[in-house]
Order: sequence, then structure tokens, then C-alpha cells
Amino acid sequence: MEAQGCDFPEASKADLFIAAIGDKAKLKTVEIAKDMRDEGFAVIYDLNDRSIRAQMKYADKLGAKYNVVIGDDEVANGEAVLKNMTTGESQPINLTTFVSGFYAISMDEQLKDLEINGEAFDFKSLFGVGDTE
Repeated sequence: MEAQGCDFPEASKADLFIAAIGDKAKLKTVEIAKDMRDEGFAVIYDLNDRSIRAQMKYADKLGAKYNVVIGDDEVANGEAVLKNMTTGESQPINLTTFVSGFYAISMDEQLKDLEINGEAFDFKSLFGVGDTE
């Protein structure tokens, strides 16, 4: 590519990094990762039993767009906190409906500046995903 003067494509970033703490959380992480990958999302999680600090450092190094920490308490409560690594914003996400919740949150972020007929575009209510309170 260099000899032909071609640009190297930028490496794509993972959509989500899942940090797991505890045995139940690890099982839930694998389940969520599979569901997300089935929908075409790039998901990474730690396989090396690193500390939460080391996992977060790894997620930052990889440049994941979002991250979520799932512990056994989060599995028991059915909810975790999803963090947007670009804006730093965090919001709760249901572990049972994680994929649709992630769709809603990530699409809201991508469409936040979109207006239709002078009104803010509301992805969640239009497509009936996520919390529509």
C-alpha cells in the first residue's frame, strides 16, 4: 500500500467494552456479547481475570466507544451503568433488554442534533425502543 501511495484505513473501534467482576457477571457478559455481536456490534470483554482497574485501562487503550461494568450485584439487580467514553455521560441500562437499550442510547447520541420540522428527533419513541418515559 505504501508503494502505491494508498492510505491505510483507520482501525475501527469497538462499540462496547464489557468489564466483568464475579462469576455470574462473567456469564452475563458472554451472553450480552453474543447478543450484541449477533446484531453486528463490535464487543470486547476481558478473558484474563484482570482487576477492574486493569480492565478499564485496557478499554481506554482500545478506544471503545462505550463501556459497562457488570458485577454480580448488577446481574442480581438486572441493571448496570453504560458510559459513553466520548462524552463521559453515564446512564442506566437494563441487562435483560441490553441490545435494544444500547440501540436506543447509541442512536440517540448519533441523532442528537437532528431536527425534523424544527423539533428534536426522538428516536426512542419513534421506533419504540428503550425507555420511552
